[in-house]
Amino acid sequence: MKAAFQRYRFAATGRWAVSIRTYSTLVFPFGFLTAIERTQFNFDVSISKAATIALGGELVCALYLFLAQALLLGNRRKESQPLWRCVFVWFSAGLVRGFFTACNGAWSFGFDYAFEVHVLPSASYTCVTMGLIAFYFGSIERKRIQIKALEALGNVLEQEKQGLAEIERVKLAQAQTVLEQQLLPQVSQLQAGIGKALGQENGLTKSEDLQNLYQQSLEVGNSLESQKVNYSRAEVTQSNRSSRGDAFSYWSALIPRVLSIRISFILMLIGSFAGQFARNGFEGAQAGFIGAIFVTLYLLPLSWIIKRNLRFKALAYLFGYIGAFAVQAFFNLIQPKLGFDLNYPYAPWYSGLKTLYGVYIASVIATLITSVEGTFKGIDESGKVLRDSVESMAIQNIAIERSLLESQFGTLQGKIAGVTMALHLMNSMGSVSEEKKSELLSGANELLKDSLATLNKMQDISK
Repeated sequence: MKAAFQRYRFAATGRWAVSIRTYSTLVFPFGFLTAIERTQFNFDVSISKAATIALGGELVCALYLFLAQALLLGNRRKESQPLWRCVFVWFSAGLVRGFFTACNGAWSFGFDYAFEVHVLPSASYTCVTMGLIAFYFGSIERKRIQIKALEALGNVLEQEKQGLAEIERVKLAQAQTVLEQQLLPQVSQLQAGIGKALGQENGLTKSEDLQNLYQQSLEVGNSLESQKVNYSRAEVTQSNRSSRGDAFSYWSALIPRVLSIRISFILMLIGSFAGQFARNGFEGAQAGFIGAIFVTLYLLPLSWIIKRNLRFKALAYLFGYIGAFAVQAFFNLIQPKLGFDLNYPYAPWYSGLKTLYGVYIASVIATLITSVEGTFKGIDESGKVLRDSVESMAIQNIAIERSLLESQFGTLQGKIAGVTMALHLMNSMGSVSEEKKSELLSGANELLKDSLATLNKMQDISK
């Protein structure tokens, strides 16, 4: 519960705590409509007069919101505001709305003030709706900020990756140069020296030792040639990442792609209370609650189809909106049979249209949330891949630089040079004792074994 409260507080008390865009498109239309209904129902006036009375309250509320958000929530774009202050603005806006609607009816047309008719429904609807809208759009905005942060981090990692790729390209070129200009000529010279020693050797045992040495020198040469091919074929990882930019758009959700059960149910509950309570009291609100359950149960399997991207997705959308209208209209017809004998029920077609409007608004909000969540997930996953790639390239560059250039190449050259020197000693010392020959050949064999093991490690690094 505490975590949910903190999540709500962080999302609803920032930039979108009060927004003219969300208020004018989401809060105002239905609130204005219900205000017209209340005025027309309670004072038996024409729709034009009722709209005029309700419009006065809406205009004063808009002015009040402009002043309140500037004075009390002016810093909301930079930092979160106290929750109590946001709730005060939302609730007081509803009070102002209902109060001045009643005053406009009394001042302009001589009706009774009837504050109890206007103030409580208006205050409750405005406060709850603005609080929910602030939460939903605040959550979307926080995700957008996180997406921008991930994009910035991805750009930094991309630059780092390009730098590492250039370093790797240079190191591979240097490694190939060392192979071609230093190691391969030394191995060729070593093989020629061993072949010369074989031509001068008569002892059977020592000939076998030299044959083994010659065979190892061939393996070293082949390994070097293979390593040379690996370096020449090595492809430095190139970037295929393109910046997404801020592709998110609120306008794109005007054609919804999601049917949200939870948000639809919440908005239908708010709408039924705001519309029915003033007409039929708690019994009307209860009837609206049961109607919302029926519509929600109807939408549930269609939402499941849409989420799983089945081939009937387009039909599911169509049947979702048409069915929501039909189910609500049918429920209004059978309300008396279910025990809700309301004094002033809505016309079935009108109730169905309001339900359709609520489902549509819920779908717009859900589409926005799904869109930003999908974008965030995609960027987060690509960022993880990019981070792993940069880390892998950094490790490989360190291995190439230290092992191939500084350590391994120098050690390998020393070992090959040691074998060459041993053969030179055998050929230049004249009569060499068998024990000394055996010692020199044994040492030479060990050096070539170590050289071959070193080359195998080098090939593992370059793969």
